[in-house]
Amino acid sequence: MKAEKRSQAVDRRRAEHTVLVIGGSGGMTSRYRDVVEQHGLSMRHYENRLPPGARHSVGKIALIVIMVTMVSHALRDQMQRLGVEGAPVVYLRSASVSALRAALEQQIG
Repeated sequence: MKAEKRSQAVDRRRAEHTVLVIGGSGGMTSRYRDVVEQHGLSMRHYENRLPPGARHSVGKIALIVIMVTMVSHALRDQMQRLGVEGAPVVYLRSASVSALRAALEQQIG
């Protein structure tokens, strides 16, 4: 019983953390979200630009994934100005679901 409660507490803490997916394909957002939620995390996907006030709405950031083949320079610059310190950043050459899954497995476990 104690192990189950501990597991639920870990799941709740993880759900408070967000994975930012920068770039990629807007048509794949729901598939990206499915992969991230399988790890017990929430996701924000920014394909073209960051909306005003994005930093305040994302919460605690667990991981930043930048899909370099499908991100504009302007979006990359906005991301750098966001000022997210301490969160690991992963650069993916592919905007595929399998590349995102592999990055999450490696970084989050």
